[in-house]
Amino acid sequence: MPLAVEATTLYLQATTAAGHKSDKQRLRQQFGIAADFAEKIKSCLGSTSTASKTQSDPTSSLKCSGPIFSDVKLSTKEQTLLLRSSKLNGTTFPPWSSADADNAGDGELFTDPGGFLPLSSSQKQFFSTWSRPTDILGNQFTLLGDGGSDLIQDVLSDCSVIASLCSAVAWEERSKKPLVSNIIYPQSISTSGRYVVRLFFNGVFRKVVIDDYLPVSNTVRRIHVVSKSNDRLLWPALVEKAYLKVMGGYDFPGSNAASDLFALTTWIPEHILLHIDPIDISTLWQRITVSWRYNDLLLTIGTGKLSREEELSVGLISEHDYAILDLKVLDDDTKVVLIKNPWSCGPSLDIQGSLRGLQDKLPASSGCFWMEFSQLCIRFNSLYLNWNPQLFRHKKQVHFDWNMHNGSAVNSLYLCPQFALENRNSTAANVWLLLSRHIRKRNDAKTYIGLYIFNDPGTRIWIRKSTVIKTKFVDSQQTLVKVEVPPKTSYTIVAGAQTDMLETNYFSLFVYCTLPVNLQSVTEGLATRTGISGQWTELSAGGNSLCTTFASNPQFKLVILKETTLQLFIETSATIPVLAHIVWGGGRRVQTVRKRDIALDTGEYSVGCALSKQARIMAGEYTVVVSLYEAGVMGDFHLEVMSDESCILSRLADLWIGHFENGF
Repeated sequence: MPLAVEATTLYLQATTAAGHKSDKQRLRQQFGIAADFAEKIKSCLGSTSTASKTQSDPTSSLKCSGPIFSDVKLSTKEQTLLLRSSKLNGTTFPPWSSADADNAGDGELFTDPGGFLPLSSSQKQFFSTWSRPTDILGNQFTLLGDGGSDLIQDVLSDCSVIASLCSAVAWEERSKKPLVSNIIYPQSISTSGRYVVRLFFNGVFRKVVIDDYLPVSNTVRRIHVVSKSNDRLLWPALVEKAYLKVMGGYDFPGSNAASDLFALTTWIPEHILLHIDPIDISTLWQRITVSWRYNDLLLTIGTGKLSREEELSVGLISEHDYAILDLKVLDDDTKVVLIKNPWSCGPSLDIQGSLRGLQDKLPASSGCFWMEFSQLCIRFNSLYLNWNPQLFRHKKQVHFDWNMHNGSAVNSLYLCPQFALENRNSTAANVWLLLSRHIRKRNDAKTYIGLYIFNDPGTRIWIRKSTVIKTKFVDSQQTLVKVEVPPKTSYTIVAGAQTDMLETNYFSLFVYCTLPVNLQSVTEGLATRTGISGQWTELSAGGNSLCTTFASNPQFKLVILKETTLQLFIETSATIPVLAHIVWGGGRRVQTVRKRDIALDTGEYSVGCALSKQARIMAGEYTVVVSLYEAGVMGDFHLEVMSDESCILSRLADLWIGHFENGF
């Protein structure tokens, strides 16, 4: 097993180092073969004794290191998935190891073999050349130092990144601890110009290698982040470059600050839609100030789409992220926040009335302004909160792939990834679940993700029913849900997605909890599943059993060799109700269905999908009929038979075929 995993790792490294396209393609194929082989070995080892499984994991060197989830064991399948997820925008970012920080800046003068990062057309208007810091500033620059919270963007559109850096550095200044300035290696000027930045994305800490070339402007405008108070401070521009390399280039269209901070710090992202989510301003203020006081929270905010007139009237920038640097309660009990605008050329604030007076009462440095918290909730659309993961003593994670061709929570849930969450403790456990979608390339088709939580004993959910919690579907990389799990209780967690990108996607589910909980894949219930797909056409859309054309509906032969518990499920793309019957038809086509003929059905006609109860069915040959409520309506369907014993499901010839053969 260790050799198989080592081979997988070496092939990945060789693919990255290969210079010719043909060599890369050949090595990529060998990587896939090695990864599949490692998984097969793991499957064989799965039957070993429990005692052998408790021994040390020989593949633990591939596990992510660092302060988050560092004590969590990953399966070989998960490790392989994380290796597969290393490729992003044509560049490989392997999982981080502690050795990556050693000698990061040693060696000969380094130039990134991937070349210079792309610039947008607007950035190219100001672009002069790529230069190293020594060419720009001579030797009068420093990697670390003061001024990190006074960062500004200019020509770049990465306001979410700069707002994130400002928020994180302000936290460093308050707490006197490193949070984001320490993710770059070496922690001093690299003589080779080579730096390694540790970022958390696609499920794990990853190594991002950059050179120190920065884009130089031909005007006073800046193409990379700078500190207004210390323009010789280097680390923010290098961390920005590393993050933009992951995202595909300096022409980064923007993200949201919560996702950016998660990548920079691993702090748990939460997104509050101030104009949509039900919020109580007093409760929200209390919630954030308590955690802020203990340095367990980072705050950023974002505006929605504003017209030019609205921008000028309120002094804010449309679809722009800002950092929150401080919170105060004034003597008159007015609750205020200090907001940092990361854009160098944008207005700080131009609001009339009491808010203008607030600036006179509470002076702020350039680019910053004070605002009442109640006004913030009106003027801004999004409040981004990133929570210290160390608030939770216990953490779990699972990484999984999902073939979107098989379904993505449009009608039913049975093909969605599902997990059993169990609290065996005698007291309730506060649990936060974070679903994170891996990014594969820039400009991916939009994928909306969400989470369902069902009060269910860890068994697979087939169709939607009453949930404990259901999140909104969002197009961000992460979505967070919080739940209190009662003592001695199990829930079923279902990941949902809606996308036009019908391919295999990778996801990570992170679980943060106050008490130890169990997280595992759901039990499948009945042991075997037999599925078959079909469609209603102009000739086979027969409608319900009262229609004269009912017999033309698609029918199937079901052979049950041994008495079994059985359950029936059907899902359809049609927008009208659907039903499936198992009838005593001897495996032959039937003309009608009467109540006494039915061995099992999915109940009343139901829109989108329908599921029967479990029932004991005797051995024999049966006929399965699938129908829509209305005749003449066409659509696709998928039929599943779940049972304890193996069954054989096959299609019966359509009724019209015999008619045509007889000259009908």
